[in-house]
Amino acid sequence: MTDQPTHALLKDLFEDTPNLPLGFEIFPPRTPAARAALRDTVMHLAAAAPDHFSVTMGAGGTIRTGTHETSVEVMRATGTPVIAHLTALGLSRAEIDETADAFWAEGIHGILALRGDAPQDPAAAARPVSYPHATGLVAALRARHDFHITVAAYPEKHPEAGTLEEDVDHLKEKLDAGASAAICQFVLNPEVYGRFLDLCAARGITAPIVPGVMPLDDWSRVRKFAVRTGATVPPWLDRFFAHMDAAPELAPLLGTAATLEHLRRLVAYGAPALHVYTLNRWAVPLALARAIGRPCDGLADLPRPAPPQAG
Repeated sequence: MTDQPTHALLKDLFEDTPNLPLGFEIFPPRTPAARAALRDTVMHLAAAAPDHFSVTMGAGGTIRTGTHETSVEVMRATGTPVIAHLTALGLSRAEIDETADAFWAEGIHGILALRGDAPQDPAAAARPVSYPHATGLVAALRARHDFHITVAAYPEKHPEAGTLEEDVDHLKEKLDAGASAAICQFVLNPEVYGRFLDLCAARGITAPIVPGVMPLDDWSRVRKFAVRTGATVPPWLDRFFAHMDAAPELAPLLGTAATLEHLRRLVAYGAPALHVYTLNRWAVPLALARAIGRPCDGLADLPRPAPPQAG
């Protein structure tokens, strides 16, 4: 594998992306105002005809009801399939079964099965552990309903894993237990994703490994999150955004340009699909969808900025 894809390769691959599967991740709103804003975001993003929306669940199974309600609302409003997150830690096996049954009954047949982070609430943290690893959760879901199960992958390894190789072996266990695809924790260096694909292939993994794409329009926030999760921060991104504070009005343009270049490289390294973390905002994710050739029907009806006034 080359260290850097050539410009010609990027151009050639990028021109063939209109049919590349695309998913948008959102999180359940906590207030009526946030719910109205999310509804607006979802309807804008639906113009790009995504293959799915995914709806998160908080640590320890928190906002579990919100995950269910949001998943159903989004699916009904857009007609788009939904992948609902389901975490093991903090929930009993009975609660997991109940949640899975409720998803299935509403037509939510895609699940992102996660072990999840330990719950912050002391009472929830003291509860017996239902499944210590996502592998057990995957097997339980597979036995209960014919879900399309996705799991998490970590191109720079899970913080609790000893080595990246051990983490890849654990990913294979989850896939062997009944999952059919994996979505990656976001990376800022596409070469890391490319090397991870090679390592997965060497371990006999053939399931799609989909990269998570984080819009870079709020670089300070994204950088802090990357450092906290152990994601490598390429120096070129720091240089690219170094003078943004002097011209904050350029932040959305610079962020979109950087995200698009990042996306191009992920495609060049073999991304089988794209999973965009929207943070419940639509502008940059929709611009990315349009840039990769999605028709984005209805864009002509979206609000446009007023023309500058003369004088």
